[in-house]
Amino acid sequence: MSAELTDDLYKYGVVKRYKKDDIILESGMVANHASWVLKGAVRSYYIRDEEEITTKFLQEGSTITSIYSFYSRKPGNEYIVALENTTLACYHYDSMIEMYRKHSEFNIIGRVVTERFLYFLEIEIYNLRKTKAEDRYHYFVKHFPQLLQRAPLKHIATYLGMNLETLSRVRAKRR
Repeated sequence: MSAELTDDLYKYGVVKRYKKDDIILESGMVANHASWVLKGAVRSYYIRDEEEITTKFLQEGSTITSIYSFYSRKPGNEYIVALENTTLACYHYDSMIEMYRKHSEFNIIGRVVTERFLYFLEIEIYNLRKTKAEDRYHYFVKHFPQLLQRAPLKHIATYLGMNLETLSRVRAKRR
């Protein structure tokens, strides 16, 4: 990165710290920031029939925001919450647009982040289409084993599209 881009990243970035269970973004709000997880883990979810349905777990090195809300500039329907004490580097939408305008290399960074997001989104969609709960769980364990220690099982269950009882049966079979 050029020194100018590095300077702007420090100029526009705001480091925010959240305690476990702090809400980072609420449903119905416009996501004004894209953030990078420097330390910790977060979860995004929406509410269906009074139940929290987990859509993502994100850890160190991941980018977080409500994609729909951030890019449409409209209120989103998801919550983002800290799974543990978490430190984020946050960039306001307007600052991001300014850096895209000002630094062609930032456009490349944005493309790489978008490609990574789309890669993981396709994997998630493919995995959730698997008909067997065991297959979804085995995939999760293989690719995200650290989340078994960081996320409550009830959230992992909704992420995998199953209830807690099914997840317990699947885990018992695996042992």
